[in-house]
Amino acid sequence: MEKTAPNIVNSLRTVNDYIAGQLGAIDSEVFDFKKYPFSFMGKAARARFTLLLAGALDAEQAGAEKAAAAAELTHTASLLHDDCIDLARYRRGLPTLYDQLGVNSAILVGDILFALAIECAGRAAPDLQESLAGAVKRMAEGALIEENSRGKKISAAAAEKIVTLKTGALFRWCGLAACRLAGKPQLLADCARLGEEAGAAFQIIDDVLDFEGDAGACGKETLKDIKEGKFTLPLILALNDPQAGPEAEKLLAAVKAGPEADLTPALDLAGLVRKGGFSGTARKIATDKLKELFLLVDKFPRKEEAAALKDFLLTLGTRTA
Repeated sequence: MEKTAPNIVNSLRTVNDYIAGQLGAIDSEVFDFKKYPFSFMGKAARARFTLLLAGALDAEQAGAEKAAAAAELTHTASLLHDDCIDLARYRRGLPTLYDQLGVNSAILVGDILFALAIECAGRAAPDLQESLAGAVKRMAEGALIEENSRGKKISAAAAEKIVTLKTGALFRWCGLAACRLAGKPQLLADCARLGEEAGAAFQIIDDVLDFEGDAGACGKETLKDIKEGKFTLPLILALNDPQAGPEAEKLLAAVKAGPEADLTPALDLAGLVRKGGFSGTARKIATDKLKELFLLVDKFPRKEEAAALKDFLLTLGTRTA
């Protein structure tokens, strides 16, 4: 494979063009993707991870780009469904399709994207379709566990399971796909672990940003997890703290009892989580998880690309949007 690190912009442009071509080929009577503004790439974290890992493994570039496109299509499909579940109005700096068209159209467009993703994975390598279907199943399982846990105080271990399934499953598939395309079966277990752990850490940082992030910079609404009764790691750490816990419980009860339009208790709770250092502790847990993966990356044959992959993993832990 050509060096992916210096050519990452070109590779991502190829992935974006490929996705645009797939969407543009859909009959406009079914859905006109040009008519409704929506970002189908976002931060492209999964595509970047796939391409950088494929480069470190010396995989063929064209196949890696198709696998990256499949990952982004899968992720965006899941977001379209998530926005319906969460009643989200704002995503990637634009109105959600749910906000523009309603729940029915958003769900059906998500279904189309899932189908396109499976087809795209098969173009990278036929045997990647089944594993991607398995990843989608695991993502849905994680989302369902999270849905079943709304409003319930859960443990840090339970929260870890949710992020490992909900987000780690697709990153894990990216790792498996890159390894498969590189023809290095001896590294499959390492690549699977690398993807799963990186994805879980990525989601922990997302959960941190719900407390710390700026809605404009993040491209989506913040404080949604608090308002929707989701117990993510920063909040769990605060609730389990002997000193901060009682106040966090009190504010959480006020969020549940108060009118939806009143953000005061949610803002106060977010302030407690930030000022108490709990969001910082969650970020450190994610960053440490990412740094531990360097030992796996050191096994990969292309050292320059492996170094670029390490840099990318670090940016996942330090991102503020």
